[in-house]
Amino acid sequence: MSKQFILIGAKPPSGKVSNPGGQLTASIGLIDFIESMGHKIKVLDTTQSSFPVPSLKVRLARGWNRLKDLYYLLKKENVAGVIIFSSSGFSFYERIAQSLLCRFFSTPDVLFIRSGHFITSVRSSLTSRILARILLKIPCKLGIQGTAWASFYQEIGIDKSRTLLVRNWLQQDFPVAMTHKNQPKDLLKFVFVGWLVKEKGIPQLLNAVKLLKSRYSFELHLVGGGTLEHFCDEFIIREKLQGVVFNHGWQEKKDVIDIVSKSDVFILPSEAEGFPNALLESIALGLPAICTNVGGISDSLLNGQNGVLLESNDIHAISDAMSMYLDSPSLVSQHSQKSLEIYEKNHDRRHNCEILLNQFSK
Repeated sequence: MSKQFILIGAKPPSGKVSNPGGQLTASIGLIDFIESMGHKIKVLDTTQSSFPVPSLKVRLARGWNRLKDLYYLLKKENVAGVIIFSSSGFSFYERIAQSLLCRFFSTPDVLFIRSGHFITSVRSSLTSRILARILLKIPCKLGIQGTAWASFYQEIGIDKSRTLLVRNWLQQDFPVAMTHKNQPKDLLKFVFVGWLVKEKGIPQLLNAVKLLKSRYSFELHLVGGGTLEHFCDEFIIREKLQGVVFNHGWQEKKDVIDIVSKSDVFILPSEAEGFPNALLESIALGLPAICTNVGGISDSLLNGQNGVLLESNDIHAISDAMSMYLDSPSLVSQHSQKSLEIYEKNHDRRHNCEILLNQFSK
């Protein structure tokens, strides 16, 4: 029997998307799956610009409109369940209000907080911790992207029984690699994909490259844009890293996939993450990875098996991890095989979406 669902998240636009982020990728995959099962889904769009962030007045107005839309949908339609994707900050409080509305109408909901900055902010003060513990009692279930999120929720007093482990997925047409990578025959290529901002560890990454350039021959490819894009260009010129670091800027999705596919090791030394979509795509393409041990990353990046988990994103930790592959390039092939195994085991779209939908059958 056909059921009606509501997704509060990024709404897929008509036509192709040049740079779909993690939330939009998750939304597209989930919508496709729900409709393929013969169900219906309506989307309350939460898409907004990151650079610049809209004013508080604009965000309040949009949030109020979404709350009104949700009210009318819950009142008029027989909704089987509501799936809520949330970031941190203002987004979190808006989503809690939406979850409270679901409770008023006795409609089950699952809230996914997808930003690692939420963990950082909650741990920053006792007041934030207490407030989070109170507000997180409102959703029926808390969706989590990895076991590290379960540990965090237990840390702030949320019972494990209230969490639902649903690992991330990619769109159905993503070109998952069929074979693992071979040992590099020429220069080993590292690749970063994401926002070029301080929070992603860009300054530390560039300085790590500066440390390594006199000892090794290699390349680093930066794919993305952001507040540090000009800084990266200036750093490359000042430190004479032309021919070592390539700043590609934003690229069409097919071009991002092409650059990553031709690279050997993915690197993302972030200060905070939920579970980065760029990492998921990279392991699906058979790359080993070097990432900071934040958010849900440790579920799919196993230290020493398909990459390196950094306990900090300082310059020397990053350069040591990069040196490991530069000294032993045969590790690329070994770790590539494990990446593909982990992707198949953890990130099957159908399996993970079924886990989520089954929550609304109880």
